[in-house]
Amino acid sequence: VPFEDQVVLTLMRLRLGLLLNDISIRFGVSTAAVSKIFCFMVSELAKFAREFLVFWLPRKTIRRTLPDCFEENYSVTCIVDCFEIFIDRPGHLLRRNVTYSVYKSHNTAKILHAIAPSGFIMFTSRPYGGRASDRFITLDSDEVLADRGFTIADLLPPGVKVSLPSFSKGRPQMSRSELVASRRLARLRIHVERRMKCFRILKQFPASIFAKKPLANNVFIAIAGLCNLQPRLIRDQCDV
Repeated sequence: VPFEDQVVLTLMRLRLGLLLNDISIRFGVSTAAVSKIFCFMVSELAKFAREFLVFWLPRKTIRRTLPDCFEENYSVTCIVDCFEIFIDRPGHLLRRNVTYSVYKSHNTAKILHAIAPSGFIMFTSRPYGGRASDRFITLDSDEVLADRGFTIADLLPPGVKVSLPSFSKGRPQMSRSELVASRRLARLRIHVERRMKCFRILKQFPASIFAKKPLANNVFIAIAGLCNLQPRLIRDQCDV
């Protein structure tokens, strides 16, 4: 298979979520060959992404590219979120139990990522089973924007601040100021959910890939790198 076709084959699998059988018919090669090519090319893409595309931006760069809506409301360095996706039901009973999400009522995988306010993905973790909790340790002294599931205040070193939406549980209602702040926070962090979902392989992630941890890691790193090649996600002016 020509190198150009190998690249196209891999991108079609990631972007369109095509099955191996479908790709094998389109390119006139065996399913085993498609699987082998995909594993190799994703590995190479991931190596390139780790070196050149997915990295922690210097604070000066983050400040220089900070959208106005962030600058007005938060002194944010990054947004952290768990990207939860459906996966095929694993055949292995233990793996099926580890990946079952009570909240989603489905087998899921979670990937923790940190994204700059401009939309640049700076970090992505290895995939975890859907039962894993949303806890993330920040190492540099700065402010982080997160969803309310990140109850990590006790984990943060001195000087680090985490901004969370207000909780209404156990209270009759939130105050007006808390409600406005929570809405702004939700609008600012919603782009975390949008960045990687255009890659349809994540719509129903194959259990066969999730079972192979190095391959699964490479898939997410490669997708993060491809996302970072796209135009800026957040406009300088945004409605908050």
